[in-house]
Amino acid sequence: MGVLRKKGEPTETVTVRVPSRVKAELDRLREETSAAGFDLNATLSDAVVRVTKQIGEELRQVNGKGNGVGRVSGLATGARGEV
Repeated sequence: MGVLRKKGEPTETVTVRVPSRVKAELDRLREETSAAGFDLNATLSDAVVRVTKQIGEELRQVNGKGNGVGRVSGLATGARGEV
């Protein structure tokens, strides 16, 4: 019965703006990784998951210390309100 696999977690598309040179490098890497049999999307997705967790942890630490950090449109702000 080891043939059946459970469905993975549902995914969604996220659009992120990066400098043009980074986009060009990602396009080049996509071609190279594909030719080598690797999945660049899976690698980038894993990296986004890790950094998202790290950002959440850092925000919880900052917010837990009561140092004047507030929220504006879901973003953490400094004591003077800058994002």
